[in-house]
Amino acid sequence: MKKILLSFVAGLVMVSLVGTSWAAMITGKVDKIDEKGSYYFVKDEKGKTHKIHFDTTTKKTGEVKVGADVKVDEEKGHAKSVEVIEKKM
Repeated sequence: MKKILLSFVAGLVMVSLVGTSWAAMITGKVDKIDEKGSYYFVKDEKGKTHKIHFDTTTKKTGEVKVGADVKVDEEKGHAKSVEVIEKKM
């Protein structure tokens, strides 16, 4: 019985750790915005394009538009916040 309980607890710990891996901080350039403005496509420094959902719950800092350098805090494909990064010259 103890082995079953221990296995169950270990399984729960593994599932909880997997769930936390969905959150990410993405830094890159806004490549495209869909017609409705619901999805932004951000290309990171490695060239990978991320499709990220934005809505009224997304906290925005700065003017987010195509070509803007941004830092996006996203979880499971939804942006929790987006910050436009101003380039210093």
